[in-house]
Amino acid sequence: MLMAITMLVGACSGGNTDPTTPPQTPQTIISSQGHQLWGLYDISIDPSSGDIDIVPLRTADFSANVVRFLQPPIAPIELMSMVLNAPESKLLEGLVVMDITLRHPFPGVTQFRGFDVWGITLLDGGETGQHDPTAKFPSADGSRMLNPDGFTRWWNMTEFTTYGTIFGYTDGHFAKPGFTVDSTVNPYKVFTEGLDVTQPYYQMDFDNRSTYPTIDGVFTRRFKLQFDVSGQPPFRFKYAIGANWAPPDPSYKPTFPIEAYPPQANAAEAYMIKIENYEEIPYWVDEFVSGGNIIFNLTIGDWQATGGNVLDQISHVWLESPTLFGTPIDVKNTMEFVESTHSTQATYKLTINDVHPQGLDGQQMLITVESANPNTFAPQIQGDPNNFDWPDAPLAAYSLVNVPITNLTPQGDYAYVYFLPDWCATMRVQCTQNQQGQPWTSGNQPLMANIMGQDIDGYYNDYTHVQVWEGKFGGTAGQNSDALAQTCSNLGYSFQRTYNDYFDPTGSRVVIVVGLSWPSPGPPDPAFTQQEAADMQEFIANGGILFFMCEASSYFYVDGFTELFDWLGMLMEYGGGATPEFTDGYTENIVQPHWMTEGVDLYHYYSVGQWVTEDPFVLPVIQTEYDEKVVLLYPLPLE
Repeated sequence: MLMAITMLVGACSGGNTDPTTPPQTPQTIISSQGHQLWGLYDISIDPSSGDIDIVPLRTADFSANVVRFLQPPIAPIELMSMVLNAPESKLLEGLVVMDITLRHPFPGVTQFRGFDVWGITLLDGGETGQHDPTAKFPSADGSRMLNPDGFTRWWNMTEFTTYGTIFGYTDGHFAKPGFTVDSTVNPYKVFTEGLDVTQPYYQMDFDNRSTYPTIDGVFTRRFKLQFDVSGQPPFRFKYAIGANWAPPDPSYKPTFPIEAYPPQANAAEAYMIKIENYEEIPYWVDEFVSGGNIIFNLTIGDWQATGGNVLDQISHVWLESPTLFGTPIDVKNTMEFVESTHSTQATYKLTINDVHPQGLDGQQMLITVESANPNTFAPQIQGDPNNFDWPDAPLAAYSLVNVPITNLTPQGDYAYVYFLPDWCATMRVQCTQNQQGQPWTSGNQPLMANIMGQDIDGYYNDYTHVQVWEGKFGGTAGQNSDALAQTCSNLGYSFQRTYNDYFDPTGSRVVIVVGLSWPSPGPPDPAFTQQEAADMQEFIANGGILFFMCEASSYFYVDGFTELFDWLGMLMEYGGGATPEFTDGYTENIVQPHWMTEGVDLYHYYSVGQWVTEDPFVLPVIQTEYDEKVVLLYPLPLE
């Protein structure tokens, strides 16, 4: 393979080699576990100016000098670029948001289609694994990536020490001296066709096997890095570009489509470790009162799996968290199969009993999925793999998650009511675009989809209808609800705006109560009845999902809703007082990591004020940068 790459250098730099003719490949180094390294870099970011200094580690040359393919003079242009996203970055607070673009180093040479191309950030490892003490990974309050697609051990500085080879890491002499990274498990972003800058990796077309084509092989991904501001700037990290490849079937010459490549062209370890939802989360009130269980659905994807038989490719699934439970747990044999939505994936239900959080925040859990075959990072080559160094650990994929914690004790039964201000930002396409018609990267619709996609016990859960009930107050007939209607359609739900005089959830899984009133003819008197409050309680007690939503403080009928909240047993009122007044606003202030906010990095609101509550059990989910509570999860006690 290295000889093939060497021959292609001539083709890429103006030689006469026919790029469609597969070169001869030495049989002694054919790899069936195709991890390669496309580039290694030392990155330095100055928080005062926002300047990004990218230094290629040129002595990571391997036999074919792969890193040179990404930069001039061999490449006609720079094949990797970084652009600081200034509006989203907060450099003085350590938040660095960058758009990183990669270009395939062999454009048009179709037999070198890549698979599972990962942009890996190597950060200081603040935590040490329990099951495997050689696993060092970012801490919850240290330097870390906020939007990782996964975590990997490949190409870390500490363990891949066979310098100058395709299976090693080499820190070049052009890198700035005195900077090393001791982490061995690092976050990455996936580069593949079909994913835009901000899309999560699990929205890719899995039938395309996370491929990286050589034609139109230019992809950009957004990296959000939170640096530990206690250190001295500039913020620095190492960056590696990993790729996978195996020789294609020559009968597919010259196009070499995806099906020309065997399963071994993809990563051998799991490509997906994703918590779908939490059915039960633990609680923490103070240092004396904590406990509960963690029950969640976990999806694992492995490219070598067929027919959803993912566990055939896995030897162990380890869960560990020193702040939640003391001893690592191998849960492979206790996972309950739930479903398989793709032949290479399966979802399982996991239960961890009797956990004891040490706070509401920073409760990390490391998930390690170990591969069955191969089960080592050793190069799977014909020849002597002992010529290379690799981690003294099983081949594995990793996920590092923040487990949501509630401050509600388990005494009593609760259902939850959702408070979201602003009809416009939550329902309308117009409020998901800027003045130039370009889409905002807000997470408003993912938030709605996360909430509405729950699986809750009760007969209302069996319905697939979403009702926006505005009959009490009206006033929105001229406004569109196209964004939310499309979200409902994507979930397989029907959607309707209703104008009943009375709260009627019949046949509905979700009811959104719109709190609008207009000067004429004014709100009904009484605005609600006690029986309606009782019907709302019955609705959510039996699997219904209830929202309260308003437009803006000048339209909200405070008195009527305050009376309703009192009947429902809620210490809740609408406070109004939007800051700033009458303007678009954005917030990244996701107060509590939660399944609700998965995929919600940026929330768009429009001059809506805030909900005010004196209930200590209310969970604020999203607040503005002014600490106004705009999205709340309210526990409603049930009799």
